Amino acid sequence: MVKIKISKTLEAKIKKGYPWIFKYQLQNPVSENSGSLAVLYDHKNRFLAIGIWDPDSDLCFRVLNLLEPKEINYGFFQERFQKALSLRKGLIEQGTTGYRVLNGENDGFPGLVLDKYDKTWVIKVYTKGWFEFLGRILEVIQSEKNVEQVVLRLARNIEKSDFFDGKVLFGPDSVVPVNFQENHLNFQVDVVNGQKTGFFLDQRDNRLQIKKISRGLSVLNVFSYTGGFSVYAISGGCRKLVEIDSNPWALNDSLQNLKLNFQETRNFDFQQIEGDAFQKLKELNSNNTRFDLVILDPPAFARSKKHRPQALEAYSRLAELGVQLVAEGGKLFAASCSAPVSADDFYKAVHKGVALANRKLTEITRSGHAIDHPVRFAEMEYLKSVTGWVGGKK
Repeated sequence: MVKIKISKTLEAKIKKGYPWIFKYQLQNPVSENSGSLAVLYDHKNRFLAIGIWDPDSDLCFRVLNLLEPKEINYGFFQERFQKALSLRKGLIEQGTTGYRVLNGENDGFPGLVLDKYDKTWVIKVYTKGWFEFLGRILEVIQSEKNVEQVVLRLARNIEKSDFFDGKVLFGPDSVVPVNFQENHLNFQVDVVNGQKTGFFLDQRDNRLQIKKISRGLSVLNVFSYTGGFSVYAISGGCRKLVEIDSNPWALNDSLQNLKLNFQETRNFDFQQIEGDAFQKLKELNSNNTRFDLVILDPPAFARSKKHRPQALEAYSRLAELGVQLVAEGGKLFAASCSAPVSADDFYKAVHKGVALANRKLTEITRSGHAIDHPVRFAEMEYLKSVTGWVGGKK
């Protein structure tokens, strides 16, 4: 088993619950096959933690268990899995069959998430270190009732090895679109080709907020993807809906999700615009088009800290373009899923963009992850959003 040592300063941080060690922080560089467990020792050569070891990643060590040596076996994973399930049973409302069961480090499974879409379960791993334990994780999932299929998704940085993105670990080899419910609304998800595990479950609470404020409004959903916010807006009683997305596949899936919930003859205006969001926002403004509610939910603009400056500029520019389309007294919802961008910096970027458009944003609420996405340390708090009223000149 790999043995590693770190500085006294980092030791103190680990003891307080920080779960990551990067290659540059190692005091005894080692080279072992990925997938091994590693044991972390303190400066007095005493056991500190056991964790997932991946020497091919800059983030090479992820804490599984702290201070107390434990055998990493089926029983270890089963205990944590059951704890995560029990925590969510009181959180997930009736009428919701799609939610996150394991949220990585926050549930004691560092670098692994598990989402449940009714009877289909999707594992996504962010480190090759988990490959060795997938069999045990699969056994744990199968201990639950009504598990019909388990699908594996891989982060883009992982070499495929014996696994591949979208591999079926259990159940029928063919993967058809999966139906599930969220707050009594119906959705269809592609768990093989869709982003993340197929659906942005972390935005569930924010979507519900949009439903509550949409009645009678004209709504623009920018970066609409498969129409999560759109379905909620229509369910809330909006009178008009326009979607913008660059992906025709996503727009088609959005249309299917709308059809799952509403009759095609329902009396409301609906339009889809395919293309670059920034360019399409400019075009709408040039036509003097205005909306009562504009939703800005872009993909991550920053994958690492080095991209943070450009990301903040992009968020400001997006807010500037989006708020220009908000009618006087209308509302703006803006979100960021970029982990390297702090919440404070994101909110400042949004207000900067609004000011550049010579408008004023009066905040109604700030929000983050859905309740099934617990956060135990700052770096995992990636999702932040703000909703506010838009006034005239500042």
